[in-house]
Amino acid sequence: LCKTVLNQKPIWMIWGVLLLLAFVWGSSFILMKIALFDSSGAPVYSPMDVAALRITIAALSLLPVAISQFKNVPRKKWIWILGVGTFGNLLPAYLFTSAQTELPSAIAGMLNSLTPLFTMIIAVLLFKTAISRSQLIGLVIGFFGAMLLISDGGNLVDVFMSESGISIVGCRKVALATLFYGLSVNILRNKLLDVGATTIAAIALAFVMPIAVFALFGSDVPTILLENPSGIKSMLSVVVLAVIGTALALAVFNALIKWTDALTASSVTYIIPVFAAMWGFIDGEALTVWHLIGGLVILLGVALVKRGSSGKK
Repeated sequence: LCKTVLNQKPIWMIWGVLLLLAFVWGSSFILMKIALFDSSGAPVYSPMDVAALRITIAALSLLPVAISQFKNVPRKKWIWILGVGTFGNLLPAYLFTSAQTELPSAIAGMLNSLTPLFTMIIAVLLFKTAISRSQLIGLVIGFFGAMLLISDGGNLVDVFMSESGISIVGCRKVALATLFYGLSVNILRNKLLDVGATTIAAIALAFVMPIAVFALFGSDVPTILLENPSGIKSMLSVVVLAVIGTALALAVFNALIKWTDALTASSVTYIIPVFAAMWGFIDGEALTVWHLIGGLVILLGVALVKRGSSGKK
């Protein structure tokens, strides 16, 4: 009854993994917010500290895998795995936490849906990847749905440019992070298909961990942890963000890329806004009918991208 995709994975499994990843990563924005600010909006940990802690803790959680598998990875693959660690983890980790000092967490999650577009552009320009008409239409529809979520039925120009609207600098940081994500996804799909998904995640994080550790030298993390009333709560959110939202989710995402293709895997970021909006509602932000419509449009776009992937030879 179930159609299958690449590597004989049933369609329900692909959808299940997409939704699981979307939930985990959609939740990461509220976790970053908790790490950055206390309940009154006062700063707790700095964006650099949150990003560095996230990478360090995630790398340590997968370090046994990195140590055991490192010798099994050909040296010619190391540069590509370093690229994944840099563009798929290290740089976006800082860009997103920095952006969230200027953007609401829900908006940052919604803007993350730019990833499939950059994935498609990089796939076509750098890796000469062919895409189907269905995938292209699905990407456009998914992006339109994300814009509906952001605009809440209003004028997008007003949303991004008005004095009471969204920070342009913050949006640019998120856009740059999604560009890096698109590059990382294409590297995985085109250069690392023969390397295990968990192995890539573990070694990629191990490669960039020294930079994250260096960034923590001289930081106020120990003082904040011990003296700030919100220090422990914020640190717990970083740990969850690192172990579940980075280490484990990255391994699952890498496997998803191998099961399908770069565009289908990156389309998870079109579903993330749905969960980001949900957490925004729980955190006191209002949800409207436009959020529902935008979410449904996003799911339609993802379905078309998935259909286009399944039909490709």
